[in-house]
Amino acid sequence: MAHIAFLETNTTGSGYEAIAAAKRAGHRVTFVTRDIDAYVLPGQLQLDTRLIDDVVGTETNDPDQVVAALRPMLPGLDALISVGEWHMISGAESAYRLGLPGQAPDSVRAARIKSLQREACSRAGVPVPDFAVALTPEAAAAAAVAQGFPCIVKPVDYGGSYGVRLCNGPDEVASHVAALHQVTHNQRDQRMSEEILIEEYLEGPEISLETLTFDGVTRFLAITQKQTVPPPSFYETGHALPAVLEPGLEQECRRIATTALEAIGYVFGAGHIELKLTADGPKLIEVNCRPAGDRITHLLNRALDVDPTELLVEMYLGTPPYRIPEPARGAAIVFLPSPGGRVVAIEGIDRARAVPGVEEVSLYVGPGDVLAPPTNNNDRLGYVTATGPDSTAALAAASTAAQSILVKLESE
Repeated sequence: MAHIAFLETNTTGSGYEAIAAAKRAGHRVTFVTRDIDAYVLPGQLQLDTRLIDDVVGTETNDPDQVVAALRPMLPGLDALISVGEWHMISGAESAYRLGLPGQAPDSVRAARIKSLQREACSRAGVPVPDFAVALTPEAAAAAAVAQGFPCIVKPVDYGGSYGVRLCNGPDEVASHVAALHQVTHNQRDQRMSEEILIEEYLEGPEISLETLTFDGVTRFLAITQKQTVPPPSFYETGHALPAVLEPGLEQECRRIATTALEAIGYVFGAGHIELKLTADGPKLIEVNCRPAGDRITHLLNRALDVDPTELLVEMYLGTPPYRIPEPARGAAIVFLPSPGGRVVAIEGIDRARAVPGVEEVSLYVGPGDVLAPPTNNNDRLGYVTATGPDSTAALAAASTAAQSILVKLESE
C-alpha cells in the first residue's frame, strides 16, 4: 500500500475518479486543500469524502506552505498528485521540492501559461494560429488590427473556455480586454496575469487527444470529438469518443500532439491536447498538462474498459501505462446548459433515462436554485452520458436524452 496525497482537484470528474482509483488499489489517500467544504457545495459534482483517509488544510496556492505541510510525512509519502487545472503548477513545484515523482515544473508552467506555450510550440514548428500578446486594451486592439479580423481574444492563464471571444473590430477587442482585466483573480483566488492572447480565428471541427507520457514516451488513449457553441463564445456542450478520422489525418494529429508536448519539455504526466481541423490542416489550440475534465476520463473508461486515472496513479508509483486497449465501444456526454433564472421545476428525467444507451442522467440543481446565464464551461445544470457501438450512436443517444429534459423557470 502506498501513501498518495492529492493537491486539491477539479470538480468535473477526473480528480474524483483518480482519488477513487487510488482507494480501490488500497492506497492511503491524503487530501490537501484550503477548503474541503468547497467540494460538497450544491450546483456541481460533489466529492465523496469517504474516499479520503485524512485532510491536510493549508494554503494550496503557495508551494512554500504545501511543502511545509507535507514535509513531516516524509519518508512515507509516495506521491503528490495534482489533477485540477488551477493547482498543476503548485503541485509540480511542491512535488519537486519534496523529492517526489511527478511533472517537471517548467513544463507545467509552459502548459498553463498560454503565451509561453504558444512561443515554445511556434519555435518547434508546431502549426499554431498567428498570435500576439498584449498587456493593455490599446495594445491588444493594435495587435488585432495588425493581425486581421475576425480574431480570438482570451486570457493566457484561465480555463474552461472562460473569456474566449471572437472579436470583429478594434473597439470590440479593447472592450473585451478591459472587461477581462476587471477580473483580477480566478475561481481559486489566484492572481491572474494581465497578459492577453490575440489569435487568428481558426475554423473547423475541434478535437482533443487524450495522452499519458512516461519517461518521454507518449501513449494515446483516444481522440475526442468536441461539441461547442457557435461564435462569439466557444464553451463546450458535449464530447464523443473515439472520434473517427481518416488514417493520414489521425497520424498527423498524433504527430502534432507529440511535438507540442516535446516543445514544452513534457516528459511525464497526463495530457489533453486540443486541435482544430482547419482547411489548411490540423492546428494546435492548446496543450493541457492534466487529464481531460468534463467527464472525458469517464468516457474513456467506458469506451476502453480501462480507467485512465488508475493508469495515472500507477505512473506516479513507477509503472508505465502499458494497459491501453483499443476502444470497444463509443461513449458520449451532452451537457445541460444553464438557461439563467430561478428554477421552478425540472421535467423529463425519467424519459431521458429510458433512452436506449443512456447510462447517467445527473443534475446539479433543483427547484429554487438560481442559475446564471451560460458564458463558460462552468455554467451547466447537469449532463447525460451514453454508450453505443460507436461515438456517433453514443452522441445521438445522449443528445436525445438531453433534449427530453425541460427546465421550467420562474419567469415562464
